[in-house]
Amino acid sequence: MKRTILKIVLCALFAAPVLSRGQDATNFTMPMPPPPQVAAAAEIPATNAPAPAKPKPRTTLAVTGKVSNVDTNAMTLTIGKRTFDITSETRISKSGKPAILSDIVVDDKVGIAYKKAGDKFNAVTIKDAMKPEKPAGETNSVSEQK
Repeated sequence: MKRTILKIVLCALFAAPVLSRGQDATNFTMPMPPPPQVAAAAEIPATNAPAPAKPKPRTTLAVTGKVSNVDTNAMTLTIGKRTFDITSETRISKSGKPAILSDIVVDDKVGIAYKKAGDKFNAVTIKDAMKPEKPAGETNSVSEQK
């Protein structure tokens, strides 16, 4: 028991200076470092940040209109005054299904995505705007079903 009391007293003696300094912490002034120097706007060196990216020019253009001529021998399709060349990469669709050039007829309304190569217009895709025909017996609206 005496040993325990002795240990407590010794701990208190060693802790007393620490506790008393903790109370004086509000009066203690520590030297503060000087604030960082801020350079004027003219003195700030330019960063080597990359310039904003320029938008890429469109490589594919589009046009819609009625077909005025289809030449399966020359592999061309004409809308108004503009003639489009059909290449092996050209994708043709009619009524939402794959098609060939001979499936497109004069006065069909088509949409063409094309690329300009010099003075030529190479068709990339040709979509016939013809709506798919309904199979016999199918109806679409509720009023037709009654």
